[in-house]
Amino acid sequence: MLKSLDHLRLTPESLNNPKKVAIIDVGSNSFRLIVITYQPHHYFKVTDEVRENVRLVHGLGATGKLSAPAMDHAVEVMQLYRSFCDSQKITDIVAAATSAVRDAANQAEFLRRVEDESGITVRVLSEAEEAYYGYVAAENSTILENGFVIDLGGGSLEVTRVENRRSVRAVSFPLGAVRMTEDWLPNAPPGKEALNTLRNHVRKHLDTISAWFKHEKGFRLVGQGGSLRNAGRLVQKMKGYPLDELHGYIVQRDDFQRMVKKMESLTISERRGIPGMKADRADIALGGALVVDECLRFSDSPQMIVCSQGVREGLFYERFLEGESPSLFENVRQASVMNMAHLYAFQAEHGDHVAALALSLFDQVARLTEDPLMTAAERELLWAACMLHDIGMNIDYNDHHRHSYYLILNSGLPGYSHRELALIALATLYHRKGKPSTGELSGVLETDDDRRLLKITACLRLAEQLDRSRDGAVREVKLRMRNDAAHLDIYANHDVAVSVWAAEQHADVFEAAFGSHLEIRRGG
Repeated sequence: MLKSLDHLRLTPESLNNPKKVAIIDVGSNSFRLIVITYQPHHYFKVTDEVRENVRLVHGLGATGKLSAPAMDHAVEVMQLYRSFCDSQKITDIVAAATSAVRDAANQAEFLRRVEDESGITVRVLSEAEEAYYGYVAAENSTILENGFVIDLGGGSLEVTRVENRRSVRAVSFPLGAVRMTEDWLPNAPPGKEALNTLRNHVRKHLDTISAWFKHEKGFRLVGQGGSLRNAGRLVQKMKGYPLDELHGYIVQRDDFQRMVKKMESLTISERRGIPGMKADRADIALGGALVVDECLRFSDSPQMIVCSQGVREGLFYERFLEGESPSLFENVRQASVMNMAHLYAFQAEHGDHVAALALSLFDQVARLTEDPLMTAAERELLWAACMLHDIGMNIDYNDHHRHSYYLILNSGLPGYSHRELALIALATLYHRKGKPSTGELSGVLETDDDRRLLKITACLRLAEQLDRSRDGAVREVKLRMRNDAAHLDIYANHDVAVSVWAAEQHADVFEAAFGSHLEIRRGG
């Protein structure tokens, strides 16, 4: 488990012998296969993905059975997925089916056909298991401590209540996006009566959990599922959001309702023209969005965090964190940072040493100045930037600060908000040179974040220069500040002329951040 930095030291042999697993979500709307390359308890990365729209749940509500055309298409897709795995020499295949297969009267026939014709054994998840794996994925990729996880699929909706990171209540309803569309919204645009009927239908189900599905102080609501993610993307586009990252995006309830209102008057063809709309989800987009809207209204949650992970990742974490129950990281944010650090072969000793020096400098400045912009929250962002500042070297030394920025911003850091992600990425961008600026990311930042960025960057850049020789020679720094003057004493085991010289070239960033002229000298 990614618990401590000591547990994350990998041997070259470990790095060169990763495992691969293919996880197939046999969903009610689409079948999705992801390939994850990983080293148990250390690092992982999605290295391939295939998705096919199957609509296995189509017609299930009327007949209680999976239709012959849907089963034929599903078997063809599973045969394709088997060929895909064989071509990549992946023998570890995990396939799990959810609502449509679970509810079908001809489930046994479908499972037998898939196994006979593709060689893949499909596990049918119970309602409780489906909710559990969604919860595990949400807990390992967000900072959800207390609140709810809602997972909207094509056939069902799972609602889980979380307290102190533990699942304490969970339920599954037949309120999936495809089912709601087929049962209640046969026409597009739908009439007002049809919309009200669907909403009332959803509320009747939610009424059964009214005792515990209510927003409380400090609660968060995390949303999962393809239709929900697509709705989140529509809101991003509607607002002109500056980041392309969807995971961790916070959707305000009012914005979500405006997006729903916009879709209510459109035909399916017109919906496809909405920026961000996936063409093969346009017909079910409104039905799914209405279910999510009712969850927000009913629980009185003011906002929702979009989670790009789900049952597939939940199944993976059970394997990755084998022996842990439940399969949760002890610290999601630390795990996220160290996972990325390992993926891009960071220089562990240098990263650790820069972090130690930067955090020491940060702590001393914070104590001496009582700066309200230098709290535990900023300190954590500084640590993350220190560990990741050089990952761009995996691409090329030249402009590696820009490469680090790009990798962090585009890979994302599960567990961090988009604002925090932007600050970490920007600090790495300016860890070598330049005046820190929020630039094109200012739209995701808050008041005074330009000043926060400057202070974080100053600590990181000075620490980087103090280890310019990458030999860990500087063992300690002591800061003294009086009025507009600051003195930094460097303590080392041997000559640190290079470190002092390098740091002196960047003393101006300290002055800009903290308003004090900085003098650097060798300590006693």
